[in-house]
Amino acid sequence: MVPHGEFMAGGLTIVGRARDVATDAAGRARVLGEGEIKVEIDAARTATAITTTPAVAVDDLRGASVGRGFRARLAELLPSEAAERSPLYLLLDDLPVAALISGYADLYRRDPEVTLEESTPSGRSAAVRVDICAGWASDATMITSIRQSQPFPVPVGPPAPALASADAIGWHEIGELAAGAMRRRRRLDMWRADAGALVVNAMFRDTHVSDDGEETVLHEWSVDAAVEASTGIISSCEATPHALPWGECPVAAASAHRLVGIEVTLLRTLVNQELRGTSTCTHLNDLLRSLADVGTLATHIP
Repeated sequence: MVPHGEFMAGGLTIVGRARDVATDAAGRARVLGEGEIKVEIDAARTATAITTTPAVAVDDLRGASVGRGFRARLAELLPSEAAERSPLYLLLDDLPVAALISGYADLYRRDPEVTLEESTPSGRSAAVRVDICAGWASDATMITSIRQSQPFPVPVGPPAPALASADAIGWHEIGELAAGAMRRRRRLDMWRADAGALVVNAMFRDTHVSDDGEETVLHEWSVDAAVEASTGIISSCEATPHALPWGECPVAAASAHRLVGIEVTLLRTLVNQELRGTSTCTHLNDLLRSLADVGTLATHIP
């Protein structure tokens, strides 16, 4: 899954591609499903235009806020796609977080000596939500800087190394990311262990390209899990932090253990309801939500 965002004057363009691939014991791969989207979002985070491949009825999403409530509206609009966990549906489901992370591109363009209060409408900084995750805890680097009216901290991650894959077609062929744009790449691999358990490895990486063409990592997490094939219950779940913007973010890794004993199909709802607060990470949570698709993918594994 490879959504990426490019800023325009007053708005944002998000382009996404996703596919499911099954590889047999001989290394032969076949594509099970594919999807593509292109979405125009205005400065108010409203979807002004949406095109999809394959084409589905998304007219009712035009004019919708790509934020809170978007996923629930999407599920109501495309119930069959939601039930099938199609690649296209998962791309649309990822729109709120893709729009959220694309906001960092605007942050990188901001004058490093300007405070958040000086660069936003009066009173907005006072309304910043706190304690929503480890990086935005009330005593964390980010919030402390805002409260002290210091220059807003701008995270600069390490150069983005190549993403290796044991599967020759494990990643999409994608072009270079334009200067000022951001991209999220997400992968979920799974296979059956000798004992019949499903072994899962998932990861995502958010990157940004600076004006001088350097691509750096903003967020990167990976998750290793085991799922009982007969019941769909998670028997182990381990999150590993990689490049992250704030020193407090890695604390959230421990939250992944809270999924042990949970049936995977419940995760899209349960993660939203239960994994909240400063012991969690909103971006890690999106990766943990994706484990709900294990059951669908397992039907394609002999």
